[in-house]
Amino acid sequence: MNISKAAVGGLLWLSFSAFAFGDTLTITGQPNPVEDGGQFTATLGSDPSQELFVYCVDYRNFVSVPNPAYDVNVTDLANSTDVFDNTRYGQTATADFTNQTVPAGIGTAQDRYAMAAWLVTQFNFSSGVTMTDDQIQNAIWTLLDVNGAVFTNNGGVGTFLTQAETWIQSLTPTQLAAFENDVVIYTSTSVASLSDPARYANGNQEMIGVISSAPEPATLAMLGVGLVAIGLFRKRMNAE
Repeated sequence: MNISKAAVGGLLWLSFSAFAFGDTLTITGQPNPVEDGGQFTATLGSDPSQELFVYCVDYRNFVSVPNPAYDVNVTDLANSTDVFDNTRYGQTATADFTNQTVPAGIGTAQDRYAMAAWLVTQFNFSSGVTMTDDQIQNAIWTLLDVNGAVFTNNGGVGTFLTQAETWIQSLTPTQLAAFENDVVIYTSTSVASLSDPARYANGNQEMIGVISSAPEPATLAMLGVGLVAIGLFRKRMNAE
């Protein structure tokens, strides 16, 4: 299982905030290409020293590799308002996702991004790109398809779509919210001012990343140091 790891600074930011912010995203490579999607390496302008793994969830737009920096809204999936306002598919009604009908109670744009993020965690590039990875990518594109390309819902793609639906239905609201807190969406800022169909056809490829919910020990240590520092600062302020 490949799970994207964000910079410690990004992890700290997400620990204290649930709001989208503007940044620049530079696609630096495509170590595991799956058709025109798959896994990309990237950096944010706010922390160019930290390499991120991001994954394509947008079937209609493209990026070159390497790609010049482009302006993005960086959105925490847990924030439904920012998902609606700033992502490519946020304003898409459930009925407008034309190529994949999901069970009642799920299927909003926020649900679909969550399922797409879960599918991203199912990629396994340990032996290179396989047909299974191709089926996962096409399941993601089918899941988010609106008024555009149709992706063949063959056995493998259908199986992964069903697995994603089963996964999201198995979660409690608290569990789903916890997962969504680990999901970051990178969307061209130009999209936010548009409505469909222009919303889907403009800008660079939309990417998604999943931050590990179990940070490495070094990350936890640094996070702990930061929290201790905050505690000491507050204690000092209270003593004055």
